[in-house]
Amino acid sequence: MRWALVDFGHAFYRPLMRRVIIFVLLLVWTGVEFFSGSTGWMVFFLALSAYVGWGFFLSGQPDAPLDGEAGTAQTPPSEDQK
Repeated sequence: MRWALVDFGHAFYRPLMRRVIIFVLLLVWTGVEFFSGSTGWMVFFLALSAYVGWGFFLSGQPDAPLDGEAGTAQTPPSEDQK
């Protein structure tokens, strides 16, 4: 079993907009901690933002097709099946 903080392959994270919103919220919260003077929390959220950014955008894992998804709706039915 592989240990991971976040399961980047989960179907919830497939839409790009969700991944972008989560990443931006983490960066915004990192800025909040920076401007409030909480250096420890800022470093924590900066590291978490880097981890999530890598997992969402650089690892390539969320864009892999789900099981049974490939080729299900791309081909129209043939004349014999109508």
